[in-house]
Order: sequence, then C-alpha cells, then structure tokens
Amino acid sequence: MNDNLVPTNSNGNLPDHIGRMQNLLGGLANISQSIDEAGGVASGLPFIGINGDGVWAYGQDRTEVEPDSRWAIDIRSCKHGYIAWPPNNTKERKPLGERMVPASMPLPPVTDLPNVGAPYTLQFSFEVLCLTGEDTGTMALYKNGSYGAKVIMQNLVDAVRKQARLDQSNLCPVVKLGIRDYFHSEWKKTIYNPVLDIQKWMTFEEFDGLADGEDPPQQRVEQKPQPQPQRTAPQSEPQPQVTPTGRRRPRTQPTA
Repeated sequence: MNDNLVPTNSNGNLPDHIGRMQNLLGGLANISQSIDEAGGVASGLPFIGINGDGVWAYGQDRTEVEPDSRWAIDIRSCKHGYIAWPPNNTKERKPLGERMVPASMPLPPVTDLPNVGAPYTLQFSFEVLCLTGEDTGTMALYKNGSYGAKVIMQNLVDAVRKQARLDQSNLCPVVKLGIRDYFHSEWKKTIYNPVLDIQKWMTFEEFDGLADGEDPPQQRVEQKPQPQPQRTAPQSEPQPQVTPTGRRRPRTQPTA
C-alpha cells in the first residue's frame, strides 16, 4: 500500500492531503461565520435606492439609473438584520448601530444587540448587477428597512420560491427597477416605494460570468465585416463631437 494514501486524519477514509484541505476550508468557513455573526463588514459596493426626487440612483454622485435598464439580483447575497438610526432632527444621519447576517442564519435577538440609545428596526439587503445600457457591469448594494423595502423583499421571496418549484437552475431574477408613488395625506408629501418588475430568470453561473466581465450572450455573436463605402468626393472635415455629461448631478441619499 502507498503510504501517501494511508488516512491519518479525522475526515473518514480520505487521503491525508484531501483531509487537510477539508480541515482548512472548514476552518475558513468558521471564521467567515464568526464575522457574519459579529455583524459582518462593509461590502464596499455603492448603495442603490430611491432618492428624494423619486428616482433610482446609486453611488456617492447619485448617478441616476438609466430608464428601462435591466438589473440581476444575486439572491445568494440576501441578508437581514437590524439598524438603529439617530432622531430625525439629528444633523449627521449615520447609523448608531447595525447588525446584518446572511439569509441562511436566523435573525439575532434584539436583546443581544448593544444599547446605542435608539431603537433597532428590521432591515434587508441584496446585491444587484446592471446588465444593459450605460451602467452595464455596475454592481451595487440595496439595503433598506422602509415599508417599501419590506414589500419588495416579501415579493422577491415569494417569486423565488415559485420559480424554484418550476426551474431550480434559473434562480437569479432579472428586473426592471420601478417606482410606485402615492401622496401621504398626513405627512403632506409624496411617498416613493420601490418596485422590482421581474423580466426573466438566469443561472448563478451566468450571473457570476457577467459579474466577472464576460459579454452578455446576445453580444457574443461573431460580427461580420461590413463593406467599406467607396469615396467618390472629398469629404468635409469631421466636426468635433460633444462628449455627453452623463446623468450625474447632486442628489439626496436613497429613501427606499
């Protein structure tokens, strides 16, 4: 018998090198879970949401989302948890406390959260990837605890469950970011709530490929060379093109 294949680990009858690898990966998984249980770390992704003008926007520059663009939701990134905000009359609107955990973990008891002098409220989050238009390839994080956020999260959960009964291989929803608004008679202002209009479904493999910069399937078709037109007369000097300014302008932070 080859001594290199004699099992000397606690992982059953596995070769020694495979057992050591499983122990290593298991340890790393434990560390990752410990970080998640402690509240996780910042994702580094730009935030996306509805700003005060009732427009979907993302990033510090509050870039407005292109109308009718398509965004894929990575349901593997879904999290739930709690956040505590200072009073509305506070000048600096930064969270006093926050604890988010993966959807695969139960919500932490509110009594276990540190006392920050303000109540904790429920919050949800997920990552999205733009598939079309000027923002193609942009990854962003939706994180909110408003009533509208709870509604779209519940609708998303119901849609994924229904899709899983039909086709478990395509569970990433591709959505159009919409808005539902109404006038709040008591607050005397218009309220904007998010809407996720599911257009189709894709696989996790497709999502990961697009997130890594692969071209969408419709763009992978080989382009045939086009015949060059014959020049029959001198042409005028080309006019300088005006570079578009984009959709960036100062915006307020997302509200939903």
